[in-house]
This record gives sequence, C-alpha cells and structure tokens, in this order.
Amino acid sequence: MIRQSLILAAILVCCCSKAPAADPISPPLYVFENGLGFGNVHDEAAALKQLGYAGIAQVQASGKRLSQRIAACDQHGLRVLSVYLNVNDQAIAEDAIKPLANRDAIIELTVQRMTPRTIEAVRQTAEMASQHGLKVALYPHHGLAVATMPQAMDLIKKVDHPNLGVMFNLCHFLRGQEASELERTLEEAGDRLFSVSVCGADTDGKGWGDLIQTLDQGDFPQQRLLKQLREQNFQGPVSLQCYAIPGDKRVNLQRSINAWKSLSSER
Repeated sequence: MIRQSLILAAILVCCCSKAPAADPISPPLYVFENGLGFGNVHDEAAALKQLGYAGIAQVQASGKRLSQRIAACDQHGLRVLSVYLNVNDQAIAEDAIKPLANRDAIIELTVQRMTPRTIEAVRQTAEMASQHGLKVALYPHHGLAVATMPQAMDLIKKVDHPNLGVMFNLCHFLRGQEASELERTLEEAGDRLFSVSVCGADTDGKGWGDLIQTLDQGDFPQQRLLKQLREQNFQGPVSLQCYAIPGDKRVNLQRSINAWKSLSSER
C-alpha cells in the first residue's frame, strides 16, 4: 500500500512538472483608426471585437467625435488607446484630450516644425497630460521636424519630463534609418519606449506602399522586432499601422490579426 502511494505521488509530481502555464496566444493588438472606415463607430467596434483586436489607436479626433468613439468601444469591451495630435509652438489644449482622461491612454505627438517655443510646448503638454492620467509619446514621422527615433530621444532629453516618451513606428523607422540600427535604436529608447506600431513591410522599401502592408506581407523579419522587445521586457501596447493599404479593410484586418497571433506566439 505504501509502495502504491509513493508511485502515485511520483506520477503526480511528474505530471505537474511537465505542464507549465501556457503562454497567451498573443499580446493584445490595437488597430490604427486609419484601418477602419467601413461603418459607423458601433459597427467598427463590433467588428474589431469579433476579430480579436483590443481596441483602436491613433484616433484623429477630439471633443464630441472622440467621445463617440470611446462610447462605442466601451460598449463592446474595447479600449481607445491613443489620440494623434501635433504640437509646434503651443501646448495641446486640455479640451482635446479630456474624453480620455484617466483611461490609461496616450497622446501620440508629432512635431511638424521646430520653433523656439517647441521644447516648452512639449513640456507643457507632458505636464498637462500627467494631470489627466495620460502619457505623451513623441511620434517620429518621416518628413517632419522629429522624423527619426534619435531626433525624438534628443527632444526628450531637452524637455526632461518623466511623462514624455517615444513611440517606435516600424514604417517610419525603415523610411528614415537603416534596418541594421533596429536593436540599438530600441535599446537607446529604453524605458522611454511607451508604445510600438507594426505592419508588414519590405526592409528596403522606399514608398509607403512598400513600408505599410498587412502583417502577413513584406520581407521584414517581424520576429526580429518582437525578439528585441521581449529582451527589453517591453510591456507597452502594440498597434497596427494601416495607412493607405489597398483592398477590403475587414479582410486586411483579418489577415493582420491572424499573422499577429502566429508571430507573437512563437518563441
């Protein structure tokens, strides 16, 4: 009897040791608002919920329209992650972001031109956002005053506010920097890396048609990016860039979420 009990205990220990907790299928993925446009805000929220997205990012709206987008997402258990705004010589107005106050959201901030007041305007925006429970992430955008990650990090140092970080955008990175600089660029961002956007892309692409595709297309090795983010223990949100991708938007979103689930479950 004792021998049988010992055997049973050994079997239980063995089974438990071989059954580690499973990794989640994938980290949550948000979709840029530019990937929508196939219905009203409620139709779009319902579709994103069904497809498996976590919510909407880079909403280009404020006031009533932003509130409507938030309400639709709330109804379907989704989140509005971020708004997309620009700052030059004046700080962002509080009214533009109030609907997102205390929702753990992000202001994605472009800088079209650098003026003598830009640094102070960005600092004031970061401080105002902190009072409303939002983060501010500089959005390096090709062709603007802050076009690359190094330029964004330089501005972050000058502003010197803990609520200011940067968003890594794969398409703009490939447009403005060498692909070989990926790991070093992300490492230098460090804990100021607040968010990331992904998309299918051709590593040596020159135009947006090459650099912004559904996530199942392009020759850029997405696992290279994900591996670096894991090594840095990046815990921030990831969003899907969809600007000007041709074809049916719903089909595009389905293809990208399928690819994301596959990519992010690989180790």
